[in-house]
Parts: sequence; structure tokens; C-alpha cells
Amino acid sequence: MRGVVATGFGPWKLQVVVAAVFAVIVLAIAGGLIWYNHGEVTALVRADADARFDRVVDRVRDEFKAGLHLAEVVLDTSTLTIETDVPEDHLGTVMGGTLRDLEKVLPAATSFFVAWNDGRFVLAQSLATARLPEMKAAALPGAAYVLQFVDRRSNGAAARWVVTDAQGRPIGEPHTTPTDFDPRTRPWYEQAFAATRAIVTEPYRFANMNQVGLTLARKSRLAGDVVFGVDIGLASVDHTLDDLHREHGLDLVVFSRSGELIAHPDGVRFRTEFREARAEHLPLLTELGSPILAELYRSFHSVGTGRNVTGRLGDETYLERFELIAANMPDVVLGIAYPYDLVVGPADRIRFTSLLIGVGATILALGIVMAASRALARPLRRVTAELGQIMRFDFHGSGSARSRIEEIRSLSSAIGVLGLTLRTFAAYVPGQIVRGILGQTLVPALGGRRQPVTVLFSDVAGFTALAEGLPPEELMERTSRYFSALGEELIAGGATIDKYIGDSVMAFWNAPEDQPDHVRLACFGALRAAARIDRLNAEFEAEGRLPMATRFGLHTGEAVVGNVGSIDRMNYTALGHTVNVAARLEALNKIHGTTILVSEAVRQEAGEGFEFRFVGNEVPRGAREPVPIYSLVGLCEETDPQG
Repeated sequence: MRGVVATGFGPWKLQVVVAAVFAVIVLAIAGGLIWYNHGEVTALVRADADARFDRVVDRVRDEFKAGLHLAEVVLDTSTLTIETDVPEDHLGTVMGGTLRDLEKVLPAATSFFVAWNDGRFVLAQSLATARLPEMKAAALPGAAYVLQFVDRRSNGAAARWVVTDAQGRPIGEPHTTPTDFDPRTRPWYEQAFAATRAIVTEPYRFANMNQVGLTLARKSRLAGDVVFGVDIGLASVDHTLDDLHREHGLDLVVFSRSGELIAHPDGVRFRTEFREARAEHLPLLTELGSPILAELYRSFHSVGTGRNVTGRLGDETYLERFELIAANMPDVVLGIAYPYDLVVGPADRIRFTSLLIGVGATILALGIVMAASRALARPLRRVTAELGQIMRFDFHGSGSARSRIEEIRSLSSAIGVLGLTLRTFAAYVPGQIVRGILGQTLVPALGGRRQPVTVLFSDVAGFTALAEGLPPEELMERTSRYFSALGEELIAGGATIDKYIGDSVMAFWNAPEDQPDHVRLACFGALRAAARIDRLNAEFEAEGRLPMATRFGLHTGEAVVGNVGSIDRMNYTALGHTVNVAARLEALNKIHGTTILVSEAVRQEAGEGFEFRFVGNEVPRGAREPVPIYSLVGLCEETDPQG
């Protein structure tokens, strides 16, 4: 068989290869599924977070839009229907009634007012949220609204306050105080007077209440020097943000681009604490002592509005979003922060669960694969061992490997047939030749090559007389025992048995496999064979049978070695003078009474360790000149040739 190509790694066992391949497949599939599942779940969770952000933004925007829309409708109606050139008390009554109607649909509306370009001002305000420092309205039973009238006089402006009940009826006495309030200096007046439609101011702190609000104002369409306005408090936005915080676990804040707090779930507390220090300003997000609000403001300045971003606060990561409240309020921003663990936590838990399931499935699959590969490899190892025995010409195997796998059973059966074939083949053809053919060192084609060989011939003395006195069956039995013993020793000595010729054997060394010490091996083989036949004859005599004394002839020289015969029947043999001389030497044993006769060439090339006895110079049949011949007596040392 040809050798295995050497690599940097040793040979791999089938069981390991199968387990490794299945492990890679299982891990690839499990890992791919886990990766895909995690990616999809993360995308779904992020989409859910986006949808949650969108719902929150829409709800806060709706809170603003609903109030602004209702207030704008009231302003549109008022600027077309309310006449301002009537007595101010009558106008105050109309303004108070309009505010009562507006509060029913817009509770966040805190006041309704009208201002002239000469500085006059009429205001109707709800006492539910307002606290007026100029009078003790809370001490008046049933007080619900207050009307304020600002007039310009030569000696300055004066403000007259009238408290009313829920139906607009005056309660108590009017209260008049000097005032420096001038509506014409207010931002809403300047913006409305320059516009043709309703304007919305930026959120600001109301002077007489602890909340933030904004003002909608519009110039009258009946009198060009008059502006109507509605104040809307944003306290309801605080409540909306608080509801959203509780519902979704979000941190929310409405702030201006300059960082002023407008609305927050805890906005009342923040504004109350901050007002004690700076009453005229809104608190800044960075001044409230809230790390998350400060982080939101920093992130907003870094990324702007309209997309999700990731922010960090200490060891915690947040998913953040910033959106404008309304298109007509470009400086009012809603900020949302969502703890990242709440966003991806479900995805991470699913991924961890999937990972555990994948690992468990992988371990289970590996166990099954290892058991299956072991069950597959075990009969294959037996089949491989049987094949190895056959290739070593050891035909004493344990039989076919048992397996439930049909292919392995077929392979085992084929190997059994191969073993039987080779065993039968080797019974008719020398084993070395069979190995050479299997190893592709011998080509089964006619022809040969000249090479040195050592040839042995053996013959049984008196075999003809012996054969005549025995029944054919007994003769066959004795001859088989004889050739088995003789052939076993010759083969053990490295000989190739060419043929059996009646009672004779022809064998040679150094073919088909090279044997550099073939002469030495041949001498050893002849001595061992002679010793073995002596023991066999002792057995025959013990059985009451005649012995089969054997004579041997050895010669070494060149011969042509190869296949002779026809294309369909070949015989691997040696031909030439060397073969003839060996045969003649075996025949000379009968004349000289010797057992093993060898030529001068054998004696010279056998090397040290053998004892030869000169017999004489003989002219072998077919030769012209006499040649010295020797008897191979044994080894120089007292060593049994069987050793």
C-alpha cells in the first residue's frame, strides 16, 4: 500500500472529525440563530421604544395644540364680535363671561384681556391659580374671578380691581392702586400689533402665580388700535408629563433652547424652590441639581432634535430623544430619556435565554454526535483492523464486523471476500509476489530482468520407492506435512518458493524484494529447513513410518527473474545457468552422501559464521570445467539453526 502523505498534523480519528464537524455545524446554526434572534429582538425593542417616544411626543404636543387651538378660536371670535368702545365696566363683564366659557373647555386658561395703544388695559383673571398681592381676595367668600382696569391719567396710571363670584357678580368694594404696568411694553402686544393673525409667546413665568404659561394675542379686526389676549397656564403639562413618567418609566422635561425649565413632572417643586432665589426668571436645567436634566440639556446641544441618541450618566446609559413642541414655537423642546436597560433589557434577557438554550442544545447534540460517531467508528475500527491483518497476510481475523449500518456491513463483507481471495491467492502464489502486486512494485506482465539471486533446490531421497509402498491418500497426507514444514522454514528465512516439483522444492532469495544479504539468508534457511525435516522425520519414525530424508543444493549468481508463460497464465520464476547449477548441486548430494551442497560462490559470499567442508572438484552436469563444491555443515558457534 502507498504511504500516507505527511502533514503538520497527525492522522485524525473519524470520531473526532465527525464530532468536530457536527459541533461546528451546530454552533454555526445555534450562533446564527441567536445572533439573528438578538438582532431582530433588539430591532423590535428599539422600534417599540421609537413608537413609545412617538406616542409620548404626540400626547405632549396634543396637550399644547388643544389649548392653543381653543384659545385661538376664542381670539378669532372675540376680535370680530367684542366692541371695545363701550364703558370699561361693561367690557369687563363681557371679558369675565368669555373667560368663564373658555374655562369650561380649556381649564388651563387663566386670564382674558384687551389692551389699547394708549396704555389702557382690561383683564379678567381666574382666582383658582392667581394670587394678587394688591388685595386679599381670598378673604372674600365666593370670590372666583377678578377684573383689573388700568387707566392712564395725567398724574400716572392706576389699576382698579373688582372681585366677582362665579356668575360675574361683584363682591366687596373695588380696590384702586397706582401701577407702573403698561401693556404696550409686553412682548405679546408688540408681536400681535405687528401681525395679521394670532401670535404665541414663548413660555414665561407668570408674575402673580407659581407656574409657567404662554400668551396668545391678536389684533382686533373691529378696531385697529386694540389687541386681545389669552393667558394659558402650563401646569396641566406638568401633570401630563407626570402621568407619562409613571406609565412608561421615562424622564421627561419641556425646556427652552436657552435651558429654562418649562414643564416637568416635579415642576411645581422646582419652580417654588427656585423662585425664592430669583423670582423674575425661570430655573435653568443645569441649576436644579438633577443630573439627568443636566445630561439631557448637554445632549440636546450636541445632537439637536429629531432622532434617537445614546447618552450616559455615570454608569447608566440612556436612549434620548428631543422634539419641538410645535412648529410655531421653535424654541420650546420636549426632552425624553429612557434607561437603556429598559429598552434592551428584554432583548438581552431573550438573548441570554437563547444562549442558554443554544448551549444546552449544543451540548446535547455533541453528546448524541459523540455517541453516534463512536457507534460508527467502532465497527470501522474493526473493519480497518481486519483490513490491516489481511494486508499483513494474517488471515486469522475475528470475522466480519457487526453493525446496523448497511454500508459498513457491506464494507465488512467485501473485506471478508478480499481476505478469502488473498488467502486463496497466497496459497497458490508466493506471498512476496502477492505483496509486490498489491504494493504495485510488481507488474503482472510477461518479462523479467537480470539480477543476482541465490537459488535452492531440495529433493527427498528414495521418494519413488516410498511413494510406491503407500496408498495415495497417505502419500498425500505425508507429502502435505512434509511440504508444510519445509515451506514454513524457507519462508521464515526470507525465501520465495518458486514451485513444488513432485517431491522437490525450488526457492530463491533477493527477488521479488531486494535482500542485500541474500546469500547469508539462504544458508540460514537451508540449515533451518534441514533441522526442521530432521525433527519431522523423528515424528514419522515415532509413528512407525519411514523418514523423508532431504538433500539441498545452493548456488548464487545472476539469473533472469520475472514472469514467464502466456498472457493468461504466468509464473514468477528465475531462469538461467545459476538455477541449473543449484539443481545439479542438489543431485551431487547422492554421490557424496551429504545433505547440503553449495558452490564456491556461496561459500565466499555467505560471510562469517558458517562452517563449510570441502568435498571436491566436480563437473556438474552441463558444465565443462570442474568447480569446487562444499558441504554446509552448520554454524561456527554451537547454535541451533532454529534459533
